[in-house]
Amino acid sequence: MADGGASTFILLVTALLVSSSVSIVLINQWGDMSSAIEDDRRGKEADTKTSVSFAGDAMEVEYDDSVSPHQMTFYLQNTGQYVLDESTLVVIVDGASVTSSITATIVPTGTVWNDVKLLKVEVSSNSWAYQNNDGVSLSVVVSSDATSGFRGTDSLTMEVRLDV
Repeated sequence: MADGGASTFILLVTALLVSSSVSIVLINQWGDMSSAIEDDRRGKEADTKTSVSFAGDAMEVEYDDSVSPHQMTFYLQNTGQYVLDESTLVVIVDGASVTSSITATIVPTGTVWNDVKLLKVEVSSNSWAYQNNDGVSLSVVVSSDATSGFRGTDSLTMEVRLDV
């Protein structure tokens, strides 16, 4: 009978050790999952608080074909809660990305593109041959400054009419 009690005690201790090991693994996995869910929530929050809008009349976007390369000028407004990073601006005109010829200036003069400032965007290309009142598809993608390690993004796509 003494042997039965000792072996039962050994099995009990072994079961407790195994179950505590499994518990530690499960707790660690729960912590990792909880952290991933929190990161996802903060990323979505950054996207929600990042917003951009077209400022001005979309039917009269300035287009200058007298200079080479031809130049289009329009304004964007930060309508979100987060400060936007003008250096991350992506402009797509009629499906073609305009990457190397973007000039973005915060107006009135400033260093931070917040909700009270506009961004004057000048894009140019030698391949454009637009005429007065031509309709152009304009797409813009912006990102916010990193807030708590997360960047929000927003995009805007619209048809504009050029004013030469």
